[in-house]
Amino acid sequence: MAENTAGSADAASLAYLASPAPQRRWLVAPGLWLIIVAIALLVLPPFVYLVSSSLSVPGSQSRFALDNYRSILDIGGAAVWTVSLAFAAGSTLVAAVLGFSVAWLVARTDVPFRQTAYVSAFLSLGVPLIVKGIGWILLLGPNNGLINQWLRALGAGDAAIRLYTLGGMISVEGLLWTPVAFLLLLPPLAGINPALEEAAAMAGATRWQTFRRVTFPLARPSVLAILLLSFIRALESFEVPLLIGIPGDIETVTTALYQRIHSGFLPQYGEASAYAVLLIAAVALPLFLYYRATRESSRFATLTGKGFQTRRIALGRWRVPCALWVLLVPLSLAAPLIIMIWASFLPLYTNPSRDDFSRLTLDNYAGLWRQPETWSGLTNSLIVAGVSATLVAVATLIFSWLVLRRKEPVRWTIDILVSLPLVFPGLVLGIAILVEFLRLPFIPIYGTVWIFVVAFVIKFMPYGMRFNYSGVLAIARELEESGQMSGASTVTVLRRIVLPLAMPAVWATWVYVFIYAIRDLSTAVLLSGPRSALVSVVILELWNNGEVPQLAALSVFLAIIVSLFALLLMRLSRAQGLNP
Repeated sequence: MAENTAGSADAASLAYLASPAPQRRWLVAPGLWLIIVAIALLVLPPFVYLVSSSLSVPGSQSRFALDNYRSILDIGGAAVWTVSLAFAAGSTLVAAVLGFSVAWLVARTDVPFRQTAYVSAFLSLGVPLIVKGIGWILLLGPNNGLINQWLRALGAGDAAIRLYTLGGMISVEGLLWTPVAFLLLLPPLAGINPALEEAAAMAGATRWQTFRRVTFPLARPSVLAILLLSFIRALESFEVPLLIGIPGDIETVTTALYQRIHSGFLPQYGEASAYAVLLIAAVALPLFLYYRATRESSRFATLTGKGFQTRRIALGRWRVPCALWVLLVPLSLAAPLIIMIWASFLPLYTNPSRDDFSRLTLDNYAGLWRQPETWSGLTNSLIVAGVSATLVAVATLIFSWLVLRRKEPVRWTIDILVSLPLVFPGLVLGIAILVEFLRLPFIPIYGTVWIFVVAFVIKFMPYGMRFNYSGVLAIARELEESGQMSGASTVTVLRRIVLPLAMPAVWATWVYVFIYAIRDLSTAVLLSGPRSALVSVVILELWNNGEVPQLAALSVFLAIIVSLFALLLMRLSRAQGLNP
């Protein structure tokens, strides 16, 4: 018995030493450490420079103190944080209620316009938030807002919609986030096994009791995750507080941070960094709770190896009211975009009237090619978005493969470092990158498009990691091992086996990063130079200058381009089973 055991152990040892995998793992280990160090050098310095700047005493190069933190507390006090939390909580509630209700109707009932809501939600991803925000101002603004003019014509008077208030900010932000909440809630609601609801009905439960005691509890982890994610998104929101909050003298943390950079003769980098560090701390807690909620979602799984066919609830006489409710998702995109299209054909934007039909022109679209700053903004955005998307897609595919295929415990450091930028709100990341490269003059990328590439690679790596992690996880390890046994190198295995099989995830990563990079404003607004502005920053400058028809034409042209990529992302999502 002992001899057989010893013989088996010797045979196992010889087989282990003879296999190529351990030898290759030992040889590549320094390369693994090199990758970890490279990621750390990319991700950690912005945070280090940000904290250092927040502790730097104005006028001193060597002393550190809490003067900047005391200064921002004296200036804004608790009011800024109270407004920010109220804005985040209110817009989260609006987005969650609208998103969940529409997702449930689309996933579980025979409501009309299901496909319309689904397609419009994806198209909404392609329209920059600043474009939709300006569109809502043109609709609901106190002076020239089209809807407010209609209400006043009907005798509403002072009862017209007051946009430049905290309630107006909450409503617009909630509508802007509703399509995303809808898309995120649709898969878990569609994946609930209808047999559980049928069992409740057979037990005598009403539809409301079935929803309250079966459907909603099963979807609760997803709802909680969306609530936390929406709260994080609203807390770091910049476009709506900038466009609607500042005209109404309502300041949030993000606009306070922005104004510390843009107000006064000299930028207050110390105070802006202090705001940024506090905002990171505020985002970190709900982000931790979000990941905890998503980890526990496996306890609520209802899909098994046995297939099922979704049975939709017949709404009967409620079909028409529910159909109108579902149309809220297309409306959140169509309403601001239609008014922008209308404005793009006018030589001068004034109160809409019938006389405008005689003034319609294509000059604003023709002028896009004659204005150097507009053409430069479009070109810069396409270059930055394309390069950033390519780098993120390729890098995170390699990182995901290393985390899943390597055996060394240190491989998880890659996942931790890549996920760390999630705590950086967009505006905070812009501040951090700005401070970093102002203090690193030997890397001369400040004022060029390459500083945007660095910022977007850092910002979007966590999302690329999640896309590609799922793609690599679906590839059987035996396919790669067969390639290695045939003598293929690691690079060949990645190029000939892993990449083709993971291509749907790689493409989804590329399209996602491209869409969000080309429409980003919060990160780009502080990094723009005279010749390196992105198109979102150009739109903001046109808005500040009152050139509404010109910015409308540029916005419509940009929305068309990016919406094509949003449709591609929709096709990739359908390939993964996301379909109403």
